[in-house]
Amino acid sequence: MFEDTIKTNKQLWNFIAKEFGIKLPYTKVAPDHSTPFEFISDAYFHRNRDVAAWANRRGGKTIAASIIAALDFYQRRGPIRGRVLSGSEDQARTLYEYWTKWCDRLLYDQVLGAPTKLVTRLSNGDFEILASSSRAVRGPAIQRLFWDEVDEIDQQVMDASVGTLNTLAHVHSRTVATSTWHRTHGPMGRYVARAKDSGIRVHKWNIWEIIEPCPLERHRHGRGCKRCPLEDVCMGAALNVNPMTKVGIAATRRCGLFAIDDAIRQYRSWSADQWNAEAECQRPVTAGLVYPRFNPVRHVDSGLDFQDDLPIYRTIDWGLNDFVCLWIQKDKRGTVYVVDEHWTRQATVPTVAKEIREKDKHLRIEETYCDPAGRNRNDQTGWSDVDMFKRHGIHCDYNRQPWARDVVTGINKVRTALAPAFGPPRLKIAGRCRNLIKAFDNYRLREVNGLYIDEPIKPQECDHFMDALRYFFVNSEAQHDEQRQLGWAH
Repeated sequence: MFEDTIKTNKQLWNFIAKEFGIKLPYTKVAPDHSTPFEFISDAYFHRNRDVAAWANRRGGKTIAASIIAALDFYQRRGPIRGRVLSGSEDQARTLYEYWTKWCDRLLYDQVLGAPTKLVTRLSNGDFEILASSSRAVRGPAIQRLFWDEVDEIDQQVMDASVGTLNTLAHVHSRTVATSTWHRTHGPMGRYVARAKDSGIRVHKWNIWEIIEPCPLERHRHGRGCKRCPLEDVCMGAALNVNPMTKVGIAATRRCGLFAIDDAIRQYRSWSADQWNAEAECQRPVTAGLVYPRFNPVRHVDSGLDFQDDLPIYRTIDWGLNDFVCLWIQKDKRGTVYVVDEHWTRQATVPTVAKEIREKDKHLRIEETYCDPAGRNRNDQTGWSDVDMFKRHGIHCDYNRQPWARDVVTGINKVRTALAPAFGPPRLKIAGRCRNLIKAFDNYRLREVNGLYIDEPIKPQECDHFMDALRYFFVNSEAQHDEQRQLGWAH
């Protein structure tokens, strides 16, 4: 049988080159990167694993997914049903059109009649485009679900489509996702954030993994590179691999799918942010984010923990259904360290008070900061949130001065800590604070008439983490005078 003949990556690469007519790139330019071939190989040799590809625009993601689909059908005798879902039918057709090519080659003996525009019938199943609607994704049970361009799919439709997956005795169901990560707060961002916890293997590659080989007559051992518009970025990528190199990374490629001249057109046409996001897959474009200068490389420390010689503060935010508490330390230089977090949903105020007391019972807390709105009394109980916390031994401190209650004032203090005009960042976040880190990447500004104004959207999912952090900055830096109000004094 076919599956008995392919045992190694080399055999699989040669098989794809012969049967599909494609020589897939397989050389990485960074240790944490992948390649189109590694994406396909992972899907082939681990047939029960959910896999995803995060790559540059026109980076071979869709054609790789179509090859995975063809191999799935080619190697299985029993029935298997596959579907393609994208943000639009036109986008889904891109993968489907590649698929129909493989029907004329690898799957020729299995196809029952000519493929139609939306569905292909095979001797061992069918493959079909799904309409991007809640009704369409609640259809028949399937074993293979291909999400093409995740960042363009409606989140509710995407979540609903998971319900169509159905594992059979002879085939385990799985998803195959592909996308460029266009928007920090978009569906792809949420997908990547939960991938590890969900057991999804995300393969990431960029333009340098898939660019075509630069011919000798073009690069001329580095002399030609100096006249190339891509010199800075192509040479920069090469130097990351080999500090002694004299030529750009394209000159070292053995095979590729992306034309050099097309790369030049993109580089000349795009902004630096768009190139970084959509060609080099560094980060999504940060337009519209409240904190665009936040960068996990600079601001997140996976080894950060409580420091014995620094005071510990709590800062909290009450919401209608959410409660957030952050534990923060601050040194004499003014550097703020967010060391831990706690998030509770659908819990009473006494319950969350007990939870945080239990969580930090071995810590000496200097002060606890909150929103002045916490002093407002509940119409039914007559108690405020501040009062309830006081009853449980937590004294809340807040600032009622107008400047401290202004949202933009607090935001600007956080921005200054993230990226001061002089010196290194003055805000560090422990790696365990995953929800706060996610909030930084997703906290958005309002858009009015196509322009972003310096005012966060209300409400949004990450409000409570951002608000809690802001309360620390405006309260800890306030002056202790008669205008400063102490919650425990009421």
